[in-house]
Amino acid sequence: MLDINFNRRDFLRVGSIGAGMSTLGMSDYAFSQEGFDAYKDKTVVWLWLGGGPSQFETFHAPLDNVPSEWQPANGKIYDSKTNISLGADWKELSKHTSKLNVINSFSHKDSSHRQGTHFMMTGHYNTDRTTTSMTEHPSFGSIVSAVYGTNHPENGMPTYVKQGKIEGDEGSWLGGAYKPFDPSNKDNLTPRIEIDRFTNRKGLLNALDATRISGNGAKSSEFYKGQAYDVILGSAKDAFNLDKEDEKTKALYGSDTIGTQLLLARRLAEYGTRFVTLTYGGWDMHSTISKAMKTKVPPVDKAIAGFLQDVWDRGLNEKIILVVTGEFGRTKINANSGRDHWPSITPMLMAGGEYQSGRTIGEADRSYSPIANPVGPLDLQATLFDHFGIDKQTMRTDNGGRPRYLLEGEAKSIL
Repeated sequence: MLDINFNRRDFLRVGSIGAGMSTLGMSDYAFSQEGFDAYKDKTVVWLWLGGGPSQFETFHAPLDNVPSEWQPANGKIYDSKTNISLGADWKELSKHTSKLNVINSFSHKDSSHRQGTHFMMTGHYNTDRTTTSMTEHPSFGSIVSAVYGTNHPENGMPTYVKQGKIEGDEGSWLGGAYKPFDPSNKDNLTPRIEIDRFTNRKGLLNALDATRISGNGAKSSEFYKGQAYDVILGSAKDAFNLDKEDEKTKALYGSDTIGTQLLLARRLAEYGTRFVTLTYGGWDMHSTISKAMKTKVPPVDKAIAGFLQDVWDRGLNEKIILVVTGEFGRTKINANSGRDHWPSITPMLMAGGEYQSGRTIGEADRSYSPIANPVGPLDLQATLFDHFGIDKQTMRTDNGGRPRYLLEGEAKSIL
């Protein structure tokens, strides 16, 4: 039986993970410092509302009397205790406002779907509109994977897992090793041959690989293979098995795909995954937004509410931060009873972590441009660093051998 249990010190010495960290301060010594262990079990669950969700009908319904074109199409639900005002279709989420932090002043000023998404996923704005520009900066999940290592040292859990593709979710100059793990075919997580035969084949493959020319591509390939072995031979595969959940818990999340994905995200967090992305698209509502919201919101409303209840009931709320956001917000109602792109605000809510909850943070004017405590993607990155205990001065070398900060620029935690 292959023993894949490593302690953190041994894990960091394996291959270029340990080498890369040691040269730039993330060595065994850094991991052994007082306080760092407190963050070893933190997770971010990143729920992406692709298409540009309307702030009016989601988490930022206007509090005062505004013209009808700025009113949420289906009304609102207001909680006076927290000052949180949700669109009326969020009936289940409205029961959990005490767990939420709604960010009313998040903005990045770009109305392009691709550029806005990349900005939100990486903290970096690109003026270059070509396809290759999307590969210039690593995603937040890839950064977390680079800091902690691609797999959990004890059970093989991938550090960074995606459920659906989001623009800008890869490793960029950190290297292909830090791409998210894709569990879309969970049957591949279980070996179809005896473990002894599997490990013998692994040894043969490694021997053949030793004859190949090394390079950056080879290094990424080695990471991927190592990750696959760890997942298959460790206990990680159990995390992906939703059959182990009781029916009552499944019902809490709902039967739609988004509910299943959020339930899986909770399981992955319990097993040690540190960054999980999932996507629920279809928010590009340029017409008939009232009708669209009535069908789009209920599944995700139930799923988020179920996730929050489940996480709090299990005592995981300080371990996990849920981030719900999209690439930008929306204008007032247009001639087609819909809303167009509005980059002055991006809808955002967060829940969990070791932070005060039940708050609205920042303020926007009636046109939804920030007027108090404006924050942006780099501040979001700083918030994630704070949650994970990652020093803002942490550096890694890029694929050209140049040292670079993982957080490039001045930023503050939103929470």
